[in-house]
Amino acid sequence: MTIGRRISIAFAAVAVCGALLTAVVANTATRSVFDWYVGRITIARAEQWRDLFAAYYGQKGSWSGVQALLQAAGPGPERGRGFGRRWAGAPAAEARGERVVLADETGMVVADSEGTATGSFLGEEAARFSLPVVVDDRRVGTVALVTPLQRGLVTLEAEFLRRVTVSTVLGALLAALLGVALASTFSRQISTPLAELARAARRIARRDFSGKVALEPEGEIGDVAKAFNLMQDSLKASEDVRHKLMADVAHELRTPLAVLRGNLESLQEGVAEPTPEMFVSLHDEVIRLSRIVQDLLNLGQMESGGFPLHLVPTCIGDVVARVAAVFGPEADSRGIRLETTADPDLPQVQADPDRIAQVLVNLLANAMRHTPDGGAVTVSARRQGHDEGGWVAVSVRDTGPGIAEKDIPHVFDRFYRTDEARDRAAGGAGLGLAIAKGIVEAHGGRIWADSAPGQGATFTFTLPVAR
Repeated sequence: MTIGRRISIAFAAVAVCGALLTAVVANTATRSVFDWYVGRITIARAEQWRDLFAAYYGQKGSWSGVQALLQAAGPGPERGRGFGRRWAGAPAAEARGERVVLADETGMVVADSEGTATGSFLGEEAARFSLPVVVDDRRVGTVALVTPLQRGLVTLEAEFLRRVTVSTVLGALLAALLGVALASTFSRQISTPLAELARAARRIARRDFSGKVALEPEGEIGDVAKAFNLMQDSLKASEDVRHKLMADVAHELRTPLAVLRGNLESLQEGVAEPTPEMFVSLHDEVIRLSRIVQDLLNLGQMESGGFPLHLVPTCIGDVVARVAAVFGPEADSRGIRLETTADPDLPQVQADPDRIAQVLVNLLANAMRHTPDGGAVTVSARRQGHDEGGWVAVSVRDTGPGIAEKDIPHVFDRFYRTDEARDRAAGGAGLGLAIAKGIVEAHGGRIWADSAPGQGATFTFTLPVAR
């Protein structure tokens, strides 16, 4: 069963139950209030009859002739003589369909508006709306009113209750139907976006990233749609990177493998002689392949969080001096001025010295590669921030041609080269800066590049100060 159908059934059940409960409560409350209202009105009329009968008894001293006066009152009690003014205040019993019964102190009926119970004793039917008639602090009789509702007659009151009941039932049915219609509407509003998300998920499972989930921009469903689209963009970007990585890896490995294959086939066919120079060339290509494979393994470890680091308090000035000494002979042979500077009292950093040396080797190799003969390369280290802990920033600056603005965001991407025409043997595999970024971020620092065309480039990374 779909979620839309479940929601529809749930809403419909709630609507029907709510409508039925409302109908029952409303009908019960209406009957209760109506009975209370009828009772109060009947008691009020009984009080009027009681007062009139008390006045009659007070004047006559007995109930003699009271039946004639009760019948004379009829629907127009003002017709009675002697008591005309008093009877004028009495309710019109016959007009209302009520029966007025008067009993003496013994309970025997002495007057009856219908004339059928005279001489008998007051029954239980009249006990509900009965009042004692008191004259001079002595109970001389009882007046009772029997309403049509008590006798089960079809009157205006009964018809009112019937119509209220019918109206309540019809209202409940209409409310239930409206609830079912609203349930269907709301369920479609909820289930349609979910179905759209399900279709989009199946599309992504087929590696189809061409479409977007277009839903309302507000509410929780809209937030889910936005998050889904962001996830799709991220997956698409990852898929593009994966394809590009595979293409780049294949391209990088193709050249040394082609060289190895060509030389080995030449040796097998006797076209070339196995000279020391050829063995050196083959060995260089093998080393190049090994370096690319190792770099890719390092990058994979960095992305998976399994890159090993041996963090110890490290003097960054010593690491800079050691790496700079490696590039000293190349700088001297090309007339490049290689300088190192460090702030006095530079604190130690929490780092893996061998990995940081690898970062500096990559940055210096990149700087030396792009610096023309007679240029300058400067490595500096300085304290960044004076709060507790803080950072040490290390910068490598060259005087090469610089980096175009469009290339700066991509210089740390794998296999990315700012000059595609550069020979790969001279330009490297394009993994050095990516590895440097991975190592620095594994230390909790960050790395970035600042450059402008014709003004050289500066690569800076930060490391946390050792506590």
